[in-house]
Amino acid sequence: MTGMTAARMMLDAGVGILRTMPAAEPAQLERLQRRAVGLGVPWPHGTSYPHALAALDRAAPATAAFLTAAVSLFRGAAWEPFRGTPPSVVVHGAVAAPYAHVTAPLRRLVDRYGLEICLAAQQGVDPPDWVLAEFGSLGELMATGARRAAAVDHACTDLVEAAVLAPHVGEEFAGVALDTRTVQLRSPAVVARTEDDDLPVGRRVRVRLLQADPANRSVRLRRVR
Repeated sequence: MTGMTAARMMLDAGVGILRTMPAAEPAQLERLQRRAVGLGVPWPHGTSYPHALAALDRAAPATAAFLTAAVSLFRGAAWEPFRGTPPSVVVHGAVAAPYAHVTAPLRRLVDRYGLEICLAAQQGVDPPDWVLAEFGSLGELMATGARRAAAVDHACTDLVEAAVLAPHVGEEFAGVALDTRTVQLRSPAVVARTEDDDLPVGRRVRVRLLQADPANRSVRLRRVR
């Protein structure tokens, strides 16, 4: 609600930095539904993503894994600075409304600028010159930082998954094929590529763990036929 209010203040003032994101594509939703099946998370047929999310059991371990997977829907996000004419896209797809980052100025650079813009808008004055001077580069700076953070996050996840699976080399696991090469294991909640390229998409499969190497953050699986 704070971010939505901040965005509205910026649009009314004719100056700001919006956090935009396209709506999720149908293919992304279908993949997430397959992950729900793999994790044993209920997603009744015909239920929309928001309603399925609202009905989740937050105490279930599988829910935590599913919510982490749900981040995959939120792609194509950007920070859009504007003065005068708003950007062509002003809506954040996950929020379904205009949105701005202002609530975490100690850990996210753009929030520091967003807060100054809102403060100026509330006072009916122009934002400080030092805020406007950074408009041209702020969006790309944030995007670069987000890519670095995502790379570190993925590396950490790969490491933990390999470490969790390392004692179980040679064992079989149940899962669901997310695509022709990738499987979502139910327990532990690991997503990994297989040596196969013909997995039955959306169907339950069994795979054997061939290798789990924490040093290289790698996992190797093969379908059991």
